[in-house]
Amino acid sequence: MRYILCAALFCSLLGAQDKTSVSPPAPREDGTFYVNGIDYHFISATNYTVVVAAHSVVNRKFLGVKVRILNNGQHSVTVRPEDVRLEDAVAGRDLAAISGTDLAKKMRRPYNWSRYAVNAAAGPAPGAGDDLETVDHQHSDLMRALLMANQMGNASPVLSRRSITEADAEPDSGIAPQATFSDEVSHLRRKEASRPDALMQLQRQISPDFVERTSFLANTIPPRADVDGVFYYPMGKLARDPAAAKKAAKSRKVRVTVPVGEVEFQFMLAVE
Repeated sequence: MRYILCAALFCSLLGAQDKTSVSPPAPREDGTFYVNGIDYHFISATNYTVVVAAHSVVNRKFLGVKVRILNNGQHSVTVRPEDVRLEDAVAGRDLAAISGTDLAKKMRRPYNWSRYAVNAAAGPAPGAGDDLETVDHQHSDLMRALLMANQMGNASPVLSRRSITEADAEPDSGIAPQATFSDEVSHLRRKEASRPDALMQLQRQISPDFVERTSFLANTIPPRADVDGVFYYPMGKLARDPAAAKKAAKSRKVRVTVPVGEVEFQFMLAVE
C-alpha cells in the first residue's frame, strides 16, 4: 500500500510540473484610434495584428469595411477574402460581400451613374460598339492628367495611384517586443494616416476604377509586412436597431470576423 501511495504522489507531482511548464496563451490587446473622424478598431495577438474600420460609402448604398492585416511573426500567412465574414448583429444573419470588380461593373452602367455618384473623371458612357478596354485606357489617361494638374498646382492628388492592397516593397519595421500599448497605437495610427484614407475617398464621388483597386484581394503576407483593402456590402440589407431613433447614426451594428493563420479576430462595429 505504501508503494502505491508513493507512486500516486509521484505521478501527481509530475502532472503538476507538466501543467506549469505549458505557457499560458498569449494575451491579446485591443483598442481604438481615429483618423479623419473614422474610428479604427484593432486587436493585436502574438504573431498578427488586425485593424478594421467601417463606414457607409458609394452614395451610402454600400458598407465599406476596411481591413488591414499585419504579420508580426516569422512565417508567411495567406488570407483570402472569402474567409472574412460579416454578420448583421441586429438581424443575426451573415451578409455576402460584393467584390470590388462586380461593384465597379455596376457603377460603369450608364443608368447607375447618378445612383452610385460616379464622377466626371469616369469618362463618358461607352457606346454599344465601344471596346471596354479602350474606355478603360481613356479613363486612365484622364486620371493621370488630373493628377499631374493637381501636382503642378501644389495640390494633393485626388486619388492614390498605388493599390491599397499592395504590400510595401521594404519590410515594415513593426513594433519592438518591448514597446508599450501607447507605442503600438501610435504606430498603427501613423500607418493608416500615411496614405489617403480609402474610406474617406469612397464617401465622395469616385470612379469605378478606384472601387476596384481598393478592394481586398487574396494575399500571402510575408513576415514584417502588411496588406489592406476594402470589403463591400449592400447597406439596404442591414437591419436597424429598433431601440434607436429611425434616422439615428450608427443604428446598425455588424460583427466582423477575420481569420489569420490559426487565430480568429472578431470585431463589433457600429455602422454610420
